[in-house]
Amino acid sequence: MKLTQDQITQLYAFTRQHFVAHYDLQTELVDHLANGIEVLQRLNPKLPFDTALQMEFKKFGVFGFADVIKEKTKAMEKRYWKIILRFYKEYFRLPRILWTATSILLLAFLLGVVPIEHKYNIIIGVFFIIVCYVLLLFFLKRKDHELEMIKNGKKWMLKDQIYSFGHIANIINLFPIILNFSFFRDRIPMNSTEVDFVFATTIISLIVLTYTVIHILPKKAEIVLSEAYPEYKMV
Repeated sequence: MKLTQDQITQLYAFTRQHFVAHYDLQTELVDHLANGIEVLQRLNPKLPFDTALQMEFKKFGVFGFADVIKEKTKAMEKRYWKIILRFYKEYFRLPRILWTATSILLLAFLLGVVPIEHKYNIIIGVFFIIVCYVLLLFFLKRKDHELEMIKNGKKWMLKDQIYSFGHIANIINLFPIILNFSFFRDRIPMNSTEVDFVFATTIISLIVLTYTVIHILPKKAEIVLSEAYPEYKMV
């Protein structure tokens, strides 16, 4: 026995009532619930739809859809970072790779001529500027994303990941905090050319990563989402 369109609509409403906010996960759960209900009603044609729904829902355990949401979120985060890595690798092609290498060498040279007592402050200052820039764009672009979501009424897990920027601001913010610990300050030889090169490479790499997350991926979002969700263009 196939479910009616009204019953499918009820299933979507049911998932929303049980704290499933994203349309892609709602669709998966609706499909799962619908298949289970159809099996139960084939075995017992007189079984009411609502009773069959509750029987299927009980199979998810006392926490309902919470475990499914948790697992799906973890899987989506892994997928998101794989996409980031894809575009990050694509960035390092000619002529950008030449500009990147030049930037690293130039920054390493500048760190080499800076007095040792000021080197830590300069490095931390650079990271502070990056973090402020990330946070500013986060709020601006996140606001645009929320307005668009309100407009079309649907949320997608991967889209939320894209416009949350993978919490990159928190990752970047850890580095200057660690550098500021006296333990590291006293043990890293700041007068070393090798250390200057490592710092320069780290800073430029994080700048490129930030650029990829904040500028490149949002511009490619429609393509990425269409690849992830065949139904994305249809809703």
